[in-house]
Amino acid sequence: MRVSCLMVTLPERREMMIRAARAWIGQSHADRELIVVIDRGPPAERAAAVAALAALGRADIRAVVPDGPLSLGALRNLSVAHATGEAICQWDDDDLHHPERIARQLAAMTQADAAATLLQDVMLYRAEPRTLHWLNWAATPAGGHPGTLFCRRDRMPAYVETGPTARLGEDLDLLVRLQAREAVFPQAGEPHLYVYVTHGANSTAAEHHALLAERLAISQGLLRRREAGLREGLRPFGLDGASVEGFNGPAFTL
Repeated sequence: MRVSCLMVTLPERREMMIRAARAWIGQSHADRELIVVIDRGPPAERAAAVAALAALGRADIRAVVPDGPLSLGALRNLSVAHATGEAICQWDDDDLHHPERIARQLAAMTQADAAATLLQDVMLYRAEPRTLHWLNWAATPAGGHPGTLFCRRDRMPAYVETGPTARLGEDLDLLVRLQAREAVFPQAGEPHLYVYVTHGANSTAAEHHALLAERLAISQGLLRRREAGLREGLRPFGLDGASVEGFNGPAFTL
């Protein structure tokens, strides 16, 4: 199945954009494309972002530059409109994606015969203190991290383009509407597939990420029991020296 990975970014986030694109290049699933929508910024900076993507030398990475200002929901719809795949995968620019992410989410969706899947467990990396937390989203309204949505294109609703959720929370809004009418499989136990990064310039405040670590993180005891698997799963990210912590304190250091 052809998978279209969709990224919305800004010219000033060029370094993160290229890091995310390189993570996409390293994916094990072969039949895929990456659509990158570059929003706002001076024309010269947007041109530089397009050139940086072109320098990767991949015909299956395509840049899209909107004609004018659009809400985040409209930008995401624009990326979907340019996609050619049978499945859509949200590919955020500031997070870390394991080489098996596409393959594992596609397999989970197919095996569950679901319209979509999302990761119930992800890792949260707080860059300034260099800490990692295993977050379990099962008890949240989404049932998983909304930014990890992987969906059959013909079953996916449109993002809202107006109102408050079109500017922030557009992925959760779409997910809730999707879950109301389709089977969405919560993929549990593979947090290494996606590392959610706090870097100081996120769309949500650092306090929100601290709250996630407090409310959704599993315990240090569970982390220690799962240490070997976590070490292996996180190895591709080069986070040596980071402290892996539960809601109740440090468990081990990578």
